[in-house]
Amino acid sequence: MINPLKLEDRRYLITGAASGIGRAASIYLSQLGARLLLTDINEEELGKTRNLCNPEDSIVCVDLAETEQLKTSILSDIERNGKLNGFVHCAGLPYIAPLKSLLEEKTLKIFKINTYAGLELAKLFANKKVYAGEHGSIVFISSVNGLVGTAANVGYAITKGAIQSATKALAIELASKKIRVNCIAPGFLKTEMSDSIRHNFDDDYDKLIESLHPLGWGSPDDIAAGVAYLFSDMSKWITGTIMIIDGGFTAQ
Repeated sequence: MINPLKLEDRRYLITGAASGIGRAASIYLSQLGARLLLTDINEEELGKTRNLCNPEDSIVCVDLAETEQLKTSILSDIERNGKLNGFVHCAGLPYIAPLKSLLEEKTLKIFKINTYAGLELAKLFANKKVYAGEHGSIVFISSVNGLVGTAANVGYAITKGAIQSATKALAIELASKKIRVNCIAPGFLKTEMSDSIRHNFDDDYDKLIESLHPLGWGSPDDIAAGVAYLFSDMSKWITGTIMIIDGGFTAQ
């Protein structure tokens, strides 16, 4: 029996591939036979990710906030290494701040990376010069923070709620091109980004967060499996969906 999760003869772009969900997704997809275009602003860690995947996978070190540079870099890689069947936008920045401390400049920067960069990638991917023309699948990584409220998190939450709404709009717009668009909303995971936040709190906070997840803390691998599913033919009739992978966090 053919494994429906096999992704051989397909190529995907992954943002934020230097760490966390992006790195886990890169490794997972590589093991399923996919060829990859790995992007991140951290060139050293990006190289480490490629070493954990296929040495023939290409890497592009780029700042997602620099739209024109992003487009140029990706188009240049496409010409050398072939078109894409899809992409997953994993790159993202946290922003923990109460409303009274919210800064416009930082909020706009977070929005540009977490949300608008994904829209620019979707616009680029839908172009015939980039899209391979079959098995089209876009996956945005959102967060449960786009679904439920948490204090001192509005600057981050708006970026994740927006990408969920964009998922549904793009699913309708791109259906005629046979491109599916879905979103994953992870719960709290143990990643480099979450570690950078958790060091601001004591052990009681860490235990509290874990207790809010009936299945405990999640890992980037849990989300990588969801990405693979949404790229595969197993999900060929799924589009415009927010897939919640949160260990039961939002079930309470």
